Amino acid sequence: MIRINLLPQEDREGKRNFHLPEMSTIYMVGGIVVFLGVILTLGFIQKHRVVDLNNKIEIARKESKELAPQLEKIKKITKERGEVDRRLQLITSLDRYRFFRVKLLNDIGMKIPQNCWLTDITELSPNTYTIDGIAFNNYKVADMMTNLETSPIFTSVGLKIAEEGKIRDSKVMKFSLKANAMPQ
Repeated sequence: MIRINLLPQEDREGKRNFHLPEMSTIYMVGGIVVFLGVILTLGFIQKHRVVDLNNKIEIARKESKELAPQLEKIKKITKERGEVDRRLQLITSLDRYRFFRVKLLNDIGMKIPQNCWLTDITELSPNTYTIDGIAFNNYKVADMMTNLETSPIFTSVGLKIAEEGKIRDSKVMKFSLKANAMPQ
């Protein structure tokens, strides 16, 4: 469809033309200078930050080199402290059971029947002992085993060896007992 505008030229709507406001050269140069100034200022600030951070890194490296011997001493002291702690624990464990063997020997001594003598007591492990001795007969060996089993220290008593022997002109029984004991 064709449109025809019959209005006089003055009344007709005109085309809208968009024009940028005219800037003078001074404003344009001023804007460029301000823009360049901002960019240069930001560059200067960033360069100053980089230099400052590099100085801080260098100071930290110097401090690290100065503190390296002290850190080495601390590591050495820590290692020595661990060794001392280990030794103290060992001493504490020894001290905890220091009277155990005394009680053990006392208990064995109290449980020996008449006409029975001990020749050797050997510690096989911390809780296992071998008790060797001589008695006049099997009954005394049995009494010795029964007496040890009634003791609160011994958990089990077993006969390893019982054999006949001679001392001078007398017949004797040589025996060996294996006993387990628990510290209290």
